[in-house]
Amino acid sequence: MGREQQLAEALVGLADSLADDIDPVVLVERLARNCVDITGADAVGIMVVSGRGDLRILAVTEVDAEALEFFQLQADEGPCLESFREGRRIDVSDLEHSGDRWPQVAPFAVRCGYHSLHALPLRVHRQTVGAVNLLLRRPGGLPPLDLELSQALADVTAVALVNWRPERLRPTDVSNRVQAALAAKATVDMATGMLAEAGGLSLADARAALRGYADGHRRRLVDTARALVQRALPPDAVLATAAEPETET
Repeated sequence: MGREQQLAEALVGLADSLADDIDPVVLVERLARNCVDITGADAVGIMVVSGRGDLRILAVTEVDAEALEFFQLQADEGPCLESFREGRRIDVSDLEHSGDRWPQVAPFAVRCGYHSLHALPLRVHRQTVGAVNLLLRRPGGLPPLDLELSQALADVTAVALVNWRPERLRPTDVSNRVQAALAAKATVDMATGMLAEAGGLSLADARAALRGYADGHRRRLVDTARALVQRALPPDAVLATAAEPETET
């Protein structure tokens, strides 16, 4: 099976992640298998944060990976924990020379047969909810494209995971969500028109200003648009932000 077909099948699998019969454990195990199939990693382990703030193992693809994940938790060190705590990817091209960084975990990983790894944050809206370990039995690590694909799949899975509900999704729930999306689009369009008229802008420039303000203030686009429509946010505030020159670093 080619890379394109593997990626297509992974995306099809994620498309039904909000089906009413989806199991969250199956969802995470599917992510682990997809990462192995697409990147060629020898094993994958996935941890998620519990309500107490500590990590728990949710999926592994082989016994040695499970042993390594457990050992990281017991030793309270390792790339997976570091990725979770710092919210960033950790790349380890040669575990045999990583003993100074992880004096307990690195030698144990080598004893398990792994010589390189990548730990990816499992994140939703800038909040890290776990980590994904891509383990290899050879040094060197994976190509950048493989890591980007794995991170994208992890991000989509994390969103589906946190939106999972134990009760079945009713037909009216689906309809209501679609209608809510249409209402949100209408609000954004109305706010865009208000900005265009207030600032003498094209609709494209007004939409860019609206999105730029929302991103700059870490607000949802629809929330910013609603504030404009309800007169809680003056158009001049959005337009002033759009007109500010970029500062050189």
